Amino acid sequence: MRTTHTFSIDFFKRSCRGKKKKGKAHIYVRIWVDGEPAEISLKEEISENDWDPQAEQVKGRSIQTKSLNDHIDDVRSKIKEKYRALCDREALITADTIKQAYLGAHTALKGHKLIELLNYYYKIWEPKLKPGGFKNVKTTIEYVKQFVAAQYSDGDIYLSQLSMELATDFEHYVRNNPIKAHDRCEGNGLAKHVQRFKRIVNWAVEIKWITVNPFKEYSCPMKKHKRKKLSFQQLVAIEKQQFADPAIGYVKDLFLHSCYTGLAFVDAMTLREEHFEWGTDGVTWSRIYRAKSDELAAIPILKSAATLLNKYRTRRDYVPGDPIFPRITNQEVNRCLKIIQAVCGIDFPLTFHTGRHTFAKTVALKSGIPLETVQIMMGHSKITTTQIYADVDEEKVLDDTSGWQERLDKKREVVLASQTLQ
Repeated sequence: MRTTHTFSIDFFKRSCRGKKKKGKAHIYVRIWVDGEPAEISLKEEISENDWDPQAEQVKGRSIQTKSLNDHIDDVRSKIKEKYRALCDREALITADTIKQAYLGAHTALKGHKLIELLNYYYKIWEPKLKPGGFKNVKTTIEYVKQFVAAQYSDGDIYLSQLSMELATDFEHYVRNNPIKAHDRCEGNGLAKHVQRFKRIVNWAVEIKWITVNPFKEYSCPMKKHKRKKLSFQQLVAIEKQQFADPAIGYVKDLFLHSCYTGLAFVDAMTLREEHFEWGTDGVTWSRIYRAKSDELAAIPILKSAATLLNKYRTRRDYVPGDPIFPRITNQEVNRCLKIIQAVCGIDFPLTFHTGRHTFAKTVALKSGIPLETVQIMMGHSKITTTQIYADVDEEKVLDDTSGWQERLDKKREVVLASQTLQ
């Protein structure tokens, strides 16, 4: 239900105080609602004799005077807009609420700046995230800083100036101005930078630096790629293959251990005897907090994995308390995996992370292990992450539909038999 208010706006001068300001005055606007006033200073100084109280304007025809009178008209117009907006929302209407609505519209143009936000985000989140996880955030921050420096003469903007247009310009900038000249940022890599920029701005909303995320509706879709994993036949082929080079043989063992435990490379490298528990039922558990997410991965050790662990726990140079697997660089692992891939006839690039996908899909899910259980073993904080590993492929379709025709034939026989009896 709308309520009728009395509403008016008056402009007036108020003499300045002090001897040095004698003969000078400041311009004010007074808002009246239902007989209650609220005043706002226009921060403009004039000679007292130049004020026309009837016209509520400054006397004269100079360019400076015209500009000042235009400003007075603009303030009057904006205050009326704020009054109408409050009426439309059926909000509380007082002289003070109109004053605050007017002042808020102007002070919002100031406040925190984008570079300030980026530096604060870096300060707060770098200690919270793992170095590997924060590495990409640092690159996104660097892209945003370079973009702002290239787009704006003073190298910075207020957060209130962020817009959908700016998000579009940022995507275009990253696409055409890669940090590494030989490595263009496109596809999912580009989409990730846009996502992280949106996340940083959304954090500004959470800490009350801005009220809304202007990028909320901006979209830079990611393309879904099929996650490569080994079939069980390929897994057995790698197990059976022997290598004369000890380094390749070691990488083969390390990779197979990942296929049977789902551990990522960084976790396999830190695996110690303290990460294992021996249950009363004879089951050995690996309980390790993942380096990437700090989530607990609880994995019952399969015989295939236990055999590999014992092989390296009982080697002559093993020191109890040290990591079970000898230290090796990721680069050396990738080099050896390329050789293993070629020798074993694997028709897609083999990476250490393929072992983790193979564990989730081939070793666990295709053996009937529920998705929720796989989530715990993989150390995922969200089941949606585990679902990425559980994509349906042609092999799974064949497995799930095995005997389908036979089951339909039996149903048909039952139906026909019942019709014959009738």
